[in-house]
Amino acid sequence: MDFLDPQEASLLPIQHLAWIGDAVYELYSRQRLVVAGETPPGKQVHRISAGFTSAEGQAEAVARLEEFFSQEESDLLRRGRNAKGLPRSSTEYCQATGLEVVVGWLWLSKQYSRLDQLFQMIFSGRE
Repeated sequence: MDFLDPQEASLLPIQHLAWIGDAVYELYSRQRLVVAGETPPGKQVHRISAGFTSAEGQAEAVARLEEFFSQEESDLLRRGRNAKGLPRSSTEYCQATGLEVVVGWLWLSKQYSRLDQLFQMIFSGRE
């Protein structure tokens, strides 16, 4: 699998970072629920996962974690929120897109430790 250094990754189109970030966010959410083993398979686990991965859930995480983000992550978050060509259906959607950009950037630049920290913070506030 190919990865980039942080500078190269930050130069990718915002839509690409958000697309990757969306997939990574979904995977982390599902993995956390499966490994925890506290929720039976089926509709209930899907609803819980959807709560984490919905625009509303992601926007709530951004609001709660504003001080957690580094300067570079904050810049990417802002770029994601303000990206042209993305649907502007709600403020929550824009916030969620910004978070997905940060997640995509961390993943593509192999900053797994920081990604784990971020998800620990996101999930610790929701459980």
